[in-house]
Amino acid sequence: MASKVKGMVQLAGITYRIVRLERGSYSVVRISDDMNVGRFHLAPALGLEPQGVEPALLREVARLAIHTAKTSYAGFARPDLSGLPAASTNATRRSPSSLPPALPPTS
Repeated sequence: MASKVKGMVQLAGITYRIVRLERGSYSVVRISDDMNVGRFHLAPALGLEPQGVEPALLREVARLAIHTAKTSYAGFARPDLSGLPAASTNATRRSPSSLPPALPPTS
């Protein structure tokens, strides 16, 4: 897969370029000196690979990229929920925990 620039994020006055390397994997480049400062992965949990910066800085840049939609939907496989009672086809329907509000009187 060819890399694709997903956008820019700014943190503490410094701008970083977010580049998609492959599905769920991104590179972070500091614009001021065009230096690669690390990579992050989205699944199964946020993974960081800092290069010459503190892990906390890369974590904040990754968090900002995720929250500002500079990452793509990864399309992870749906989990198999068939073994759970609430997801099975023969599960009984439960009654609501509260009643709906009363209708106002008509005049």
